[in-house]
Amino acid sequence: MKPIKILFFTLGVFFLLAGTIWLTPDEGVKVGGFNFHMPTFSEMLFDNEVKYVDVSDIIENQFDIDSLEESELEFDSLFTDTIAEIIHKASYDSLVQSIHKIEMNDAGKLNLHRFFKKLHDDSLTRIMHYGDSQIEGDRMTSFIRNKFQVKFGGSGPGLRPAVQPYDYIFSAVQENSDNWKRFPIYGKVDTLVEHNNYGVMGAFSRFARPVSDSIPFLDSMFYEAELSISKSDISYKLTREYEHFRLFYGNTKSPVIAQLMVKGEVFLTDTLKQDLDYGVMECDLPDSTNHISIRFAGWDSPDIYGIELAAQKGVIVDNIALRGSSGTLFTKTNFEHSLKIYNDLNPGLFILQFGGNVMPYIKNQKAIDNYGRWFKSQINRLKRTCPDAAIIVIGPSDMSTKVKDKYVTYDYLPAVVVALNEAAISTGCGFWDMYEGMGGYNSMPSWVNAEPELARPDYVHFSPRGAKLIANMFYNALIFEYNNYLKETK
Repeated sequence: MKPIKILFFTLGVFFLLAGTIWLTPDEGVKVGGFNFHMPTFSEMLFDNEVKYVDVSDIIENQFDIDSLEESELEFDSLFTDTIAEIIHKASYDSLVQSIHKIEMNDAGKLNLHRFFKKLHDDSLTRIMHYGDSQIEGDRMTSFIRNKFQVKFGGSGPGLRPAVQPYDYIFSAVQENSDNWKRFPIYGKVDTLVEHNNYGVMGAFSRFARPVSDSIPFLDSMFYEAELSISKSDISYKLTREYEHFRLFYGNTKSPVIAQLMVKGEVFLTDTLKQDLDYGVMECDLPDSTNHISIRFAGWDSPDIYGIELAAQKGVIVDNIALRGSSGTLFTKTNFEHSLKIYNDLNPGLFILQFGGNVMPYIKNQKAIDNYGRWFKSQINRLKRTCPDAAIIVIGPSDMSTKVKDKYVTYDYLPAVVVALNEAAISTGCGFWDMYEGMGGYNSMPSWVNAEPELARPDYVHFSPRGAKLIANMFYNALIFEYNNYLKETK
């Protein structure tokens, strides 16, 4: 081939590729399940290496705030198998400078101090930790629960659903007969449910199909069902101790016999009343109880809103994980109905950990503003329901999306964090910025690539080790404020 032809062929290929690059949008072109990308001119001509945050200081500076004295201090590493135990001579004031603090205004501080007073003075205090899939399986919550129960007393896993929607649960082992079904209020709502009495866990569970109020009830089928909850050998010790039992139920068309089994024996038999929108079955449990079963028999099933296993003194910490939820479910429930349950539970603190599930769907600032308003309305509903309870909002973690061959922070994630911050602060709540706490922009890949890993390869969820680390960061921030409260009230 003549040189001139080679030149024209080369130029033709060059212009063809240049045209393809110019016509291909930065986000690529979706063809079926494949996203076709071309490198940009800047990527070809310049160094476009994505910079990830160095999180080594965040990992290495972890400590146990409860072990600190105001003299010589010892770092109590979370990960003694990978990080050497370091002994430092430092003052409390200098050490806690590394804590990522809770943000709040004066109203938020007063509300949080009301919780601290309850924590300090009352015999029983409840913390309700709501969140998305970042806390499912009792991740984060289990660590926070154990720290509070070791420090202030208490035992048991707290409030649990009658049907666990997740395969892995850290704090207890649960089994159900095959005829159970869970009905959540968010996501795809079952059309058989004609009411919005979903309780306080965002879902209820039944072993018989819901019956329409417009159809006369017929006792044509007799149902039997069972569920059991027992200790997990990998859970924290105090979580395995069950001292008191409560079952929250309602909406059964016919009386249902419920038998509570403890240590293989019938411990309590009760009749769950019909045509009752809300009722409670409860009793103290024998010493050393770490396994219970409940057997049901009747012509209908109640809606079961939750089962509580806890002590009646100290601290109860509930894990209410709502996979796929954006946290905007509270205003969907029947206010008067949920109020009855909240009055019985008497929470002192709500922790609301949401924001991650909206990230794939946020496309502009208007959507962010709308989400901020919706979330603020959820806070106001909880404040109306439980006016004496404090609220702390935990923003989403850093989350990465794959852009070509790199993982980078979602474009609108920082703005969503700002919207949640504004919703929290403007309503007198605290805000803990998990995104900045773990390192901010492009920090998630560093958690994924840490040795050992602190986050999963989905670049969204923490590993158990990472969940423990971030939970410790939040707990330190909360107890730092509690210690300040004690100093101010001396």
